[in-house]
Amino acid sequence: MRILYVAQRYDYGHVERGPSFEHCNFYEALSALGHDIDYFDIGTMLAQHGREAMNEVLLRTARATTPDFMFCCLTEDELDAEVVASITRETGTVTFNWFCDDHWRFEDFTQRWAPAFSYVSTTALSALPKYAAIGYPNVIKTQWAAADSLYFPRGRPLAYDVTFVGQVYGDRPAVIRQLRTAGLDVRTWGTGWNVRPWHKVASKLPLVGRAGGQRWRRRVAASSRSSQDEMLAIFEQSRVNIDLFASSHGDEPQIKGRTFEVPACGGFLLDGRAAGIEEYFDIGTELVTYGDLDDLIDKSRYYLRHETERESIRAAGTKRTLAEHTYRDRFREIFRTIGLPH
Repeated sequence: MRILYVAQRYDYGHVERGPSFEHCNFYEALSALGHDIDYFDIGTMLAQHGREAMNEVLLRTARATTPDFMFCCLTEDELDAEVVASITRETGTVTFNWFCDDHWRFEDFTQRWAPAFSYVSTTALSALPKYAAIGYPNVIKTQWAAADSLYFPRGRPLAYDVTFVGQVYGDRPAVIRQLRTAGLDVRTWGTGWNVRPWHKVASKLPLVGRAGGQRWRRRVAASSRSSQDEMLAIFEQSRVNIDLFASSHGDEPQIKGRTFEVPACGGFLLDGRAAGIEEYFDIGTELVTYGDLDDLIDKSRYYLRHETERESIRAAGTKRTLAEHTYRDRFREIFRTIGLPH
């Protein structure tokens, strides 16, 4: 099957930050399935042509290459909805978008974009009635997963007690402080963990600002990021990985990519109690969930002490993930639903 792949190759379009989530997971999975892929890198094309010309190039590309399937993963209004709708209406291409944040972006983003596509997917069970309310029928409920070409055990030794990998927002810093106050040795990686209050104050001073204070603050924020390879090692080398499950906007707990990525790497995960998680794992034997902060503290302590039980759950979670929860599994199911070769 010929696929026109339309997404960011680099993390939020920044080459210096390395490959994007979309590239490492969606592109790698589609490539591993053996499809013929034409790569339309939104970030590079936008920088080279500007938005209007980029969309004209996309339309010409779709008409000239006549792909069977156009995969998109929009994060902003990078594309022109009318251009996408034209490809949907006027060509034989099945257009598709993977919506990432329907838990909190449906009203101001998804409902504007979904009608332009032949099919879309959502990871949010709560969004299905919203699609019905706007009269859009071709929504496929799917879920995050792990790209097994990247996420798999490598036999690394344990090196950390409790770890969290993810950027700073919301109540995450407060949760980490309380875990440490409770006596847990917690290590963190991700954008923002090295930023201190004085960094924020100093970067706003007129003199510092004229000397590039905001760029300096961004460098400080980025200094706690891990590379892709480092992240995979952290997952496997942690006795307890924790997933702080709240979304970056809103209060609805949601299943995250970490739910599958950590077990795929051979790591033990304490995950948030998001709706529907029991559809993917046997809770307590393949994955452990927590409720409130006290529960997270108690279970972190418990599984640090009970190595044999932790190891049994870790191994079972890894086996289940690699057998059923890879992006190849997700795309095969999506293609079956649409009626495309898989």
